[in-house]
Amino acid sequence: MSAFRYRLLFFGLSVVVLILLFRMFSLAYFDREFLQARGSAIAERTIDVPTNRGIIYDRTGQPLALSIPVYSFWTDPGFDTILEEDIPALAQALAVSEEHLRKVLYNGRNTRFVYLKRRASREIADAVEALKVKGVRFETEYRRYYPTAEVASHIVGVANADGAGIEGLEAAHEIQLRGEPGKRRILRGRDGRRLRDIELADPPEFGEHVTTTVDLGLQYLAYRHLRTAVEEHEALSASAVVIEVSSGEILAMANYPTFNPNDVRDRVPARMRNRVIKDAYEPGSTVKPFSAIAAMESGKFDPDSQISTSPGHFQVGDKLIEDPRDYGMLSLKMVIVKSSQVGIAKVALELEQEAVYDVLTRVGFNEVPFSGLPNETAGILRYEELEREIGRATFSFGYGMTVSPLQLAKAYLTFATGGKRRAVTIVKTPARRVPRDEQVLDPDHVRDLMDMLQAVTSIPGTAPKAAIEGFSVAGKTGTVRKVKYGQYDENLHIAWFVGITPVEDPRFVTVVVVNEPKGEVVSGGGVAAPIFSRITAHALQLVPPNYLAQER
Repeated sequence: MSAFRYRLLFFGLSVVVLILLFRMFSLAYFDREFLQARGSAIAERTIDVPTNRGIIYDRTGQPLALSIPVYSFWTDPGFDTILEEDIPALAQALAVSEEHLRKVLYNGRNTRFVYLKRRASREIADAVEALKVKGVRFETEYRRYYPTAEVASHIVGVANADGAGIEGLEAAHEIQLRGEPGKRRILRGRDGRRLRDIELADPPEFGEHVTTTVDLGLQYLAYRHLRTAVEEHEALSASAVVIEVSSGEILAMANYPTFNPNDVRDRVPARMRNRVIKDAYEPGSTVKPFSAIAAMESGKFDPDSQISTSPGHFQVGDKLIEDPRDYGMLSLKMVIVKSSQVGIAKVALELEQEAVYDVLTRVGFNEVPFSGLPNETAGILRYEELEREIGRATFSFGYGMTVSPLQLAKAYLTFATGGKRRAVTIVKTPARRVPRDEQVLDPDHVRDLMDMLQAVTSIPGTAPKAAIEGFSVAGKTGTVRKVKYGQYDENLHIAWFVGITPVEDPRFVTVVVVNEPKGEVVSGGGVAAPIFSRITAHALQLVPPNYLAQER
């Protein structure tokens, strides 16, 4: 090979070496950060982008449940090592004890994922980020927040730690509320940190909103009066429901005791139970008006028909039916006004075997109310009780059956509509299909009955404490002995009142029930009727008063 070719080869190799040296210099100084990131990258990954659960509103647009952003911190013990020297500061930033943090890390040492803190506030997130502790990772989530706390918790329900509804409207409308999370492709580093967002593959679909029929102001008043009643009468519980007559919309549904859905420690099953729809009690004398309807339908009785209640008790088989005293001769109207057990039982036994049962089933007894809330009870109404004379007698005054407060309210709604069976609902949107009104009772019979029920709320009726200044009230009391150890206990009672107002143009049906009131006064007229008056008076604030009603 000639000298020229050697020089040419040497020159070429020198150029290649210089280029390689320049590239090495460039990579070392100009692209160092990029290469470090690329070199430490494990893989491209697709992660979920959290969605925002829909808001639940009251009828005026006040939020009852909404989602707020929170931050969850975690680590991969199989890959990361959080240094002992970082634990004191990290525990303080996470607002947990050092002992708790060490325990979490120790228990999860053989796993690839462990939460250090879930659903932390923005302030905690800022404090943790400022530490820049290696191996601590975080993700943004949404936490459900309930602005009204315990006031509407039985209606709204609650979502669990993963954001899924498990009670109330949160559960009933889980599909609409939850939305769909999105997908994002990212580049994650060897230390677990997100290095770069590559693209948003699928944007999240936010949940739909739900608007209830509930009026938050009325709901709060109902809750407050129930709480006061439970404390005053040392009762086990109290419940109330208010229905707007024209629409069948539930304006308030409250219980006490209740629970605060924002506090996980307060989610005790007994307190979370919505007694308005889930608990069924014997309705007692609140059933007598339906027996009176059956009597008038038979053609054998009208409001003025006379019934002898002397001597104040009535033997049916081996059972004795008693009144508080001997009322003597009473008209059918006064049987309702005085709430005579003897009188209504005698009436019922003169009717066809299925007469009272038939009226009760027409107005919704023995079936769930279908209000839009989950797990409603249908109560108990046993057909086989009709085969026994005592069964027909006790049916007439509300023993031997059970109903929920909402079932009873829906049944009385039939009186308020002039005999039309009307659907009830607690949800405005999304709209749901409801059956049309159905005429199930004779309007003339209902008119006569409303006159009887109006007399109940004035002297000498059983519920003058249900009166509301400026408005006429039709209603019925119920005082029921509770069963204990298979027998009725004379010391345990359920106090009921159900009312319709104003009588001339019914706007509201309200049911109040107090479970096991204690003290000298335990009757529906003495315990439940005053609560009805206070709650319904608030609902009537937008209705012009009719002072002629009180003069009647």
